[in-house]
Amino acid sequence: MTPTAEPLMAVRTVGRGADVVLFHGGMGCWKHWVRNIDALAARFTVHALDHPSYGDSATVARDTAGAAYLDLVHRLFAEMFPGDAPLRLAGFSFGGAIAASLARRLGPRVSHLCLVSPGGFPSRRFGERPIRSYKEAGNDERLFREICRHNLLVNMLSDPATVTEEAIDIQADGVRRTRFDSRKVSAGGTLLGDLAQLTCRLRLLWGERDDSAFRPAALLIGEIRAAVGTLDVHRIPAAGHWSAYENAAEVNRRMLEFFAS
Repeated sequence: MTPTAEPLMAVRTVGRGADVVLFHGGMGCWKHWVRNIDALAARFTVHALDHPSYGDSATVARDTAGAAYLDLVHRLFAEMFPGDAPLRLAGFSFGGAIAASLARRLGPRVSHLCLVSPGGFPSRRFGERPIRSYKEAGNDERLFREICRHNLLVNMLSDPATVTEEAIDIQADGVRRTRFDSRKVSAGGTLLGDLAQLTCRLRLLWGERDDSAFRPAALLIGEIRAAVGTLDVHRIPAAGHWSAYENAAEVNRRMLEFFAS
């Protein structure tokens, strides 16, 4: 895939067919979809974004508020995808809140929205996350990767066997190149209001193991269901929060089935 730089967002495009746009999670980049892009590209033109201040994209001011960030992404997205051709969107975690915001703003242009364990709920503290600070590593690369492994198992993956060297590489690169606090959007409380106004088809994918004291699945899924009414939701077996990586085969099957419908 060849990167194409936009003023503030970078995009990698591959495949042919109708457009599918992928939005990554916090402390990440397009590589959050590394196990999904080729499968989707067999039937669609896939555009995997780096959000502003992530990955290869340019930096925005650190004091940018969550609402202003969503406005910026909308403006850049409209420049990158002009016209009225139908769009299919998929968002993971932080990217789920972004994708839902865009789907609401773009209205009938968006035909399908697939959310993978989305963020964007109101800011609440359900329980403490036993994560470690990356600052603890200093200049010790071995310790930095150990902390990446630990935090992946807290926040992203459910099985130590799935914390591959590739997953650690993606996490380490994402941490080092993150220049915006995704919590301004992930805990910004926009998701449910955006979903309540959607006109497109919606599918929710949620890892069966993405359920903890700090992320109660039944409550959060229930809030989405209350916002939209009837909900097309699928729990992804043998997967935590980053189900698109941990059980890529099932997520790919569900996404292809949905986007082709």
